[in-house]
Amino acid sequence: MRHLLCTIGFAGKTAEEFFALLRQSQLECVIDVRQNRGGQLSAFAKYPDLKYFLANILNVEYRHEALLAPTPALRRAYQASRDWQVYEAAFLKLLKQRGVPGTLDTSAWPAKVALLCTEPGPEKCHRRLVADILAEYWTGAGDDVEVRHLVVDRNAAMHAEVKIAPTIKVPLPNRPAFSSHSSQQKISEAGSGLVVEITGSGARLGSQRVASEEVDRAFGMPIGKLRSRAGIESLSYATADQSELTLAAEAATHALQGAKTTTNELDWIIATSETHHAYPSLAAQVHKRLELRENCAALDVGGACLGLLNALATAQSFILSGQARKIAVVTSDVHSRTLIPGRVAGEFGGLFGDGASAFILGAHCGERALHNQGEYSLGRFFFGCASQYADAICVRDDAEGGLAVRFDGEALSRAAITRMESVIAAVEAYSGILRSQVGAFATHQPNPRLVKLLAKRCNVPASSFPTVARTSGNLGSSTCGVALYVALQDARASERCNRKPIFLTSLGPGLLFGGGWLQP
Repeated sequence: MRHLLCTIGFAGKTAEEFFALLRQSQLECVIDVRQNRGGQLSAFAKYPDLKYFLANILNVEYRHEALLAPTPALRRAYQASRDWQVYEAAFLKLLKQRGVPGTLDTSAWPAKVALLCTEPGPEKCHRRLVADILAEYWTGAGDDVEVRHLVVDRNAAMHAEVKIAPTIKVPLPNRPAFSSHSSQQKISEAGSGLVVEITGSGARLGSQRVASEEVDRAFGMPIGKLRSRAGIESLSYATADQSELTLAAEAATHALQGAKTTTNELDWIIATSETHHAYPSLAAQVHKRLELRENCAALDVGGACLGLLNALATAQSFILSGQARKIAVVTSDVHSRTLIPGRVAGEFGGLFGDGASAFILGAHCGERALHNQGEYSLGRFFFGCASQYADAICVRDDAEGGLAVRFDGEALSRAAITRMESVIAAVEAYSGILRSQVGAFATHQPNPRLVKLLAKRCNVPASSFPTVARTSGNLGSSTCGVALYVALQDARASERCNRKPIFLTSLGPGLLFGGGWLQP
């Protein structure tokens, strides 16, 4: 049998460099030999995040082998003395006491593995000692072994090659003409790459601006509670002549105008809302309001606060597969007519406002710069479900026609911050873009206080999170959309060369989560 035995340390490497080194070696499994794999200083290599990143970025298995890790006492002794020779002798003695390598079932390991530890290089890291022992053991059994230590040489050309593409591109034929009779035409010729880009965006808030103190009073809460506890100064409420339909249609019209796109050019409209429960569906009603052609398809997707990312990912898939050229994605929520005093408690209902957002997505072939109306291209989206938090928030109809709400605010807040921080780290790893290089974070905003805490936890300026919840409240599935609209408007006001990437992160009840990024 032939073994490729690599070693790698995460310290001193960006996520881009770390995952690129593993990808270039075509590994099948990473074996963690750290004693402390969940430390706060582990960044993208913190467990269990690393297991998730390896599976979803590289399709690589993750294992932890405690028999190959030093003891806490041994680590502390070395950190105090920094005497490598003493540490090496003690560690080799420890492995002998554990019966390594004979006690390891390495027959279950794939042929191409990497031993993971912390140190940037292998010279003074126990992973090198383990690699030497395993290589000797396998060679003695008649196997062919190659040991390779994966390091970054910033003076070599290789460093320029460890690059993770920031946008999704797939082989694509010459662009066919999509007309009112060919919206479902497949793309089947060979040619350049396809990029999905946002060419126009729009947003519409409820026209009635209500001070948070008025909401406190309406829900029977102490005056000033929303402002002091949640950081909400005002909420946007729909007026009597506004609804999910009118807000969505106005946002979509704005987006179409920005994209210089006519309604006849749309192949799909994809809508999401957590408050619209009438028939026909929101997508069908917006379809009628905009007077779209009959063979422009309409689709509603769920996900509540995660709805925008679900809709964008669905639209991106349709375009990449050749099912469409231009798609309108709309979100719209009117909470003020559902989460009302007497039906829900103020600690929950008082957080929410009304609003809508819309985006026009289009396909672009080739490597040219985005046209003047094009704003940002879409990167990759990823999703998951941390169902251990599913009971933190539950809403259902009760027997009297009201709403039964279970809302554990403290537990949900902790879960939201921890999960969004992890998703932002995952977006970094997927995109190869450091959070310090990001212009805006268009995220879900449960309330402004949690946004500030998230910014602090992620070590990024709070100003990089577009203001939504502070002045409009939590807009549900439209929060992330309005935040993205604000971020795109701010970017458009600057020179194209100065525009920076945008990270998308959102959560939904369940606890659903997802992330992605946009590249200028």
